[in-house]
Amino acid sequence: MFESLSRSWEFAKLSYGLMWENKHLIVFPIVSTVSAFLVLASFALPLWQSGKLEEWQAFLDGTAQTGEDSTVYLIAFAFYFCNYFVIVFFNTGLVACALKIINGESASLGYGMSFAAKRLPQILSWALLSAVVGMLLKMIERMNEKVGSFIASILGFAWTALAYFVVPVIVVDGEGAVGAIKKSTRILKENWGTALSGNFSLGLIGFLLMLPILLLLFLGFQLMGGSASSLLLFGFIGAAALAIVLVAAFTSAADSVFKAYLYAYATGKTVPRNVDTASFRSAFTQK
Repeated sequence: MFESLSRSWEFAKLSYGLMWENKHLIVFPIVSTVSAFLVLASFALPLWQSGKLEEWQAFLDGTAQTGEDSTVYLIAFAFYFCNYFVIVFFNTGLVACALKIINGESASLGYGMSFAAKRLPQILSWALLSAVVGMLLKMIERMNEKVGSFIASILGFAWTALAYFVVPVIVVDGEGAVGAIKKSTRILKENWGTALSGNFSLGLIGFLLMLPILLLLFLGFQLMGGSASSLLLFGFIGAAALAIVLVAAFTSAADSVFKAYLYAYATGKTVPRNVDTASFRSAFTQK
């Protein structure tokens, strides 16, 4: 456990360090988050007006009953596709910048955006495949409340692991969806065997970074109590929400940066001399 925490800390220092030196990269996850919210709103508002919002939400939550309107499936698929597209598009731009910086060059926001635009066909194909897989997993989950959910969770974990390097593969090799998942799987097997359990957790480090904000939020509510004006209360909540979004965006960006580092190591590409890659070999459980 302590070895895993130590490894997570080393990886976090590496990833967050690059982000700290290139703070403009945080724009990618922020714009991605805003775009994903707009995608959600573009689906939720029309559904709310048509009275189908609850049915659609129940489907996404896995609580829908049999006999629901078949259009819910089509709407859910379209939502998955649009959502995946937005996320992968901005991740592609971020990883393109990260790989260039790792190679010792500078990378602007414009470079990342234009690079992602060049990979538009590959991004669309991956978003389509991800939406199909997402729908299949959701259908499996709904087959049986307990067994279906268990099977869908296992398959979902395996899919996430196999797709770990998909975005770097799209960036470097320009592979489409099928080629990207094949190469991502091959990289994992060639470097770390067939076991897919991670020996690190950048999510834990992100949670630790979030704790001070959550603590301040709690203390702020306690101090203000019921005496605070509505304006002050909304202002405090808004500032706390903004801080949480920024930390979450920074954590998300650091995770993508680490994938870029790990991909560069796994494919024999240039890694900065000051980076100790020895721990990269134990990033995943060995076969």
